[in-house]
Amino acid sequence: MSDSAENNRPREDSSPDKKMSRRDFVDWIIRGGIAATLAGMVLPALEYLWPVMGRGGATGMEEVGRVDDIPVGGSKKVIVAGSAMLLIRTPKEVKAYSAICTHLGCLVDWDDTKREIVCPCHAGIFDIEGRQVSGPPPRPLPAYPVRIADGKIFVKL
Repeated sequence: MSDSAENNRPREDSSPDKKMSRRDFVDWIIRGGIAATLAGMVLPALEYLWPVMGRGGATGMEEVGRVDDIPVGGSKKVIVAGSAMLLIRTPKEVKAYSAICTHLGCLVDWDDTKREIVCPCHAGIFDIEGRQVSGPPPRPLPAYPVRIADGKIFVKL
């Protein structure tokens, strides 16, 4: 081959530092935008649907408040070792339940007029013993042992 034929042939770039074309750059930006949008929609949905049933590492009795803080027939929500709890005071005792609905992990509330535990997300209802009465919850609320000493409420996880 002559030198002029070799000079007319397009050169192949053997260097690893190839320039990105505009088309490749725009394609990369679009794919990144789609991935970010999907992650922004899917991750919060998965976080909402994932049951929030994790418990902390506490194993002993934890002080959660004073008996005088809760009126008879009333309730109080507390966080113990990273777990939400619902304390309900009856005329005879204080009961402690997980404040996390067994359906999809929403926080439950005590309705003192109806004397029932209500999940506001999907209308799940539990009785004062934590048993499911109606709605989608598949099982009762976990109960925790309670001890009262010197007017203080202690709960065992």
